[in-house]
Amino acid sequence: MEKFTFIDRYFHSQYELLDFRYSEDRDINSLFTYLNNLHSTADKLKDLFNCNIKNDPEFKLLRIIRNYFHHVGDVDEIRLFVTVDKNVIVSHSQHLIIPLETFAKSVKSFIDKNTVPKNNKNYQKSLDYVAKEMTSIHECFDYCSDLLNNMEACCNKPSLKLDGKVYELGFDMYKSVYNISNTIADHCRNIEELKTKKIVAELDDSYSVRNNIGKYDILCHPSNMPIMTVEGFIYPKSIELAI
Repeated sequence: MEKFTFIDRYFHSQYELLDFRYSEDRDINSLFTYLNNLHSTADKLKDLFNCNIKNDPEFKLLRIIRNYFHHVGDVDEIRLFVTVDKNVIVSHSQHLIIPLETFAKSVKSFIDKNTVPKNNKNYQKSLDYVAKEMTSIHECFDYCSDLLNNMEACCNKPSLKLDGKVYELGFDMYKSVYNISNTIADHCRNIEELKTKKIVAELDDSYSVRNNIGKYDILCHPSNMPIMTVEGFIYPKSIELAI
């Protein structure tokens, strides 16, 4: 009997989510299944092999979205190919987008759940914990401070008028899923009981932390900076507030 099938479930759900060859297998449950498998994989790696991925910024970010999805509200993703404009280089060819509003609500839910009233003796401790987690997420999401400073607006369908058309802003999860999968693959190769599993042995060389996508993964001229929306990258000539 196959052992440690949580690893099989993780990579099967990751393939379905990111690999275009499995795109026909995607359905309304694909993202939910992946996030739950990631959560389960982190627990089992820690409990069975003392292997901790829970401190990785990408895991923390995805866990916040997972917990919102699991306990609070729906998370609907949009699948698009990346649109590359002239003289722009982007790290990946696909988007896995959720509305920025959903990500903001996920962060707000995390903060609300982990913050106690000022008269509670653990008030400062809770603030320190939340600040620590947000600092960690900032390592892989550059606009964390902007989101925290504009939480109310970000939780209310944040939009911009780009070249005269109003677009709802989006958040691309692709990089976080890709990077944490590489991290898990490297750990599996270093664990005797897991490295001989068929699904681990057949992972190609791209599954490695050395191939992780950096925090700044877009190379372009400042005058041609793309803006992430729920319709993918937009390269606007004019940017206005959507009123």
